[in-house]
Amino acid sequence: MFAAVEHGPVLCSDSNILCLSWKGRVPKSEKEKPVCRKRYYEEGWLATGNGRGVVGVTFTSSHRRRDRTTPQRINFNLRGHNSEVVLVRWNEPFQKLATCDTDGGIFVWIQYEGRWSVELVNDRGAQVSDFTWSHDGAQALISYRDGFVLVGSVSGQRHWSSEINLESQITCGIWTPDDQQVLFGTADGQVIVMDCHGRMLAHILLHESDGIVCMSWNYPNFLVEDRSESDTDSDDYPPPKVHNLKPLLTVSFTSGDISLMNNYDDLSPTLIRTRLK
Repeated sequence: MFAAVEHGPVLCSDSNILCLSWKGRVPKSEKEKPVCRKRYYEEGWLATGNGRGVVGVTFTSSHRRRDRTTPQRINFNLRGHNSEVVLVRWNEPFQKLATCDTDGGIFVWIQYEGRWSVELVNDRGAQVSDFTWSHDGAQALISYRDGFVLVGSVSGQRHWSSEINLESQITCGIWTPDDQQVLFGTADGQVIVMDCHGRMLAHILLHESDGIVCMSWNYPNFLVEDRSESDTDSDDYPPPKVHNLKPLLTVSFTSGDISLMNNYDDLSPTLIRTRLK
């Protein structure tokens, strides 16, 4: 998906855009999986959070060869936050959208019959450092700057919570590829590992002088399988090949360094010095 910026008065935003999240086409049934990569990335929804507390949801497409029907309404402004929206996160399997503001308010939105409405609200009164859906979409991981972490279901039930006592702040949190563990990055370069029940498993220092900005997994099973480059819309094609590649954990630091690791306890990671901050 490529974005082209055009200079013109019509396309100007009335406030700063602080965060973005995009989701592509999702199968309506198990029979449609895996999805054709070409079609998956041709259309989807872009969510934005801005400085006025408004969440924008806009339909996007990049069709070139054929005409496609578009939704009846392609742009929504979701209101409810009382401060700047700093995080937007799509839950693709369940087609839900989570949004967080600077006051710690978390909204989960759902679309029904062409309209978006608030399904869940969570507000601890503390700033959120990160919000991450599990890869199957069934669970949410919420990290707060004061060290409080919480895992709940997609329907809003709390599974477990914990208070992590640290001298530094938690900056990010992610799920492992199998959704059985969670990893937290801190402002002093540490990674904290907990299992899916909230038990502490490991506490590792990755960088002595740099804080962790964000972490992300790259795993072949996450990829949308490719198919023939034919213009047909049929999903009938041979089963995907089995991947034998290992997961790759990427950790970025405040200095601009990026570590590529086989796991959080990799003793010899590949280090990329980008000199970008």
